[in-house]
Amino acid sequence: MISIMKNIGIIGLIILLMGAHTALGQVENRFSIGPRLGVNFANINVDADSRTGLTAGITSTYSINESSGVSVDVLYSQEGYERGNTDYKVDYIRVPVFYNLFFGNLGEAFRPKIYAGIAPGFLMSAEQNNADVQAQYKSTVIDLAGGLGFHYRLANRVWLNTDLRAFLGLNPMANNQDVKNRTIQLSLGIAYGL
Repeated sequence: MISIMKNIGIIGLIILLMGAHTALGQVENRFSIGPRLGVNFANINVDADSRTGLTAGITSTYSINESSGVSVDVLYSQEGYERGNTDYKVDYIRVPVFYNLFFGNLGEAFRPKIYAGIAPGFLMSAEQNNADVQAQYKSTVIDLAGGLGFHYRLANRVWLNTDLRAFLGLNPMANNQDVKNRTIQLSLGIAYGL
């Protein structure tokens, strides 16, 4: 099941990138890409304390029309939680795919947005009080995700992206426990129009 989900995600990303590449040749100022950096406030669906961590990677957006678009990010995401005296550090490569609704007109300097989608996570490491416990965690998790934010034009074809996102785990992250991700993420990105 997990390998099927990975393959579907990879195929979807390839199709999206091919579509974006084709569209770039037809319409300018609709595709942007650049770095993203932020902070995660991660927790789980049972009683625990949150873990604050870093998120960093690449962000991209393709504007389908004046009011909608698709965003795909590839982010290193430090997540986890604390229970009692135990610190769980669970880090992923996240590939959120969002459908965006933009407000205002294409090309305006300030464009608020809301969005929703899925955010698969591919396990990179898992530690319990600094001991490796990666074998106890699933290699892939799927989260529902959504948020709000805005794009602000800094210069011709250069955008500041500010986002507040929420991630809600759909499947357990651990092999033998029904523990699911709950993460709030605040991030900034700079996107360059291609």
